[in-house]
Amino acid sequence: MHLKQACWAAGLMLLASSVQAAPQPEIQELFKASRTPGGRVVAYPQGRPEMRVVRVNLPVGAKIPLHTHPSPVVVVVTKGAITNVRLVDGNEIVSVVRPGDGFLEGHPDEPHYVTNKGPEPAEALVTFASVEGLPNMVPMN
Repeated sequence: MHLKQACWAAGLMLLASSVQAAPQPEIQELFKASRTPGGRVVAYPQGRPEMRVVRVNLPVGAKIPLHTHPSPVVVVVTKGAITNVRLVDGNEIVSVVRPGDGFLEGHPDEPHYVTNKGPEPAEALVTFASVEGLPNMVPMN
């Protein structure tokens, strides 16, 4: 009788150890914001929703010229560093965004440009909360 109980206990321990050893998902929030770095609230465009995710690679010295976004945009840097230069009420505000950090764009009164002034190529994942037919960005003169 004791052998049967010992086998039963061993089986339960084996089952419990396999349950404990099961891999667990890791969920990490990368970025969250309700306002742009200039303090403005973004507006969602009207129309049929369309989410877009793009990867942007910026070689050393590369620049995306001055532009705005007609929809909310989240940028998360994954490699290197990106210098984000925005115009807020006529003032230039400069921030350097490093891997794991991000920023929110999407207000027409905050044009900005990004450049890679670092020693290595930079990469960012960019998510657009847009609508069908709307461009990702609007170039500025």
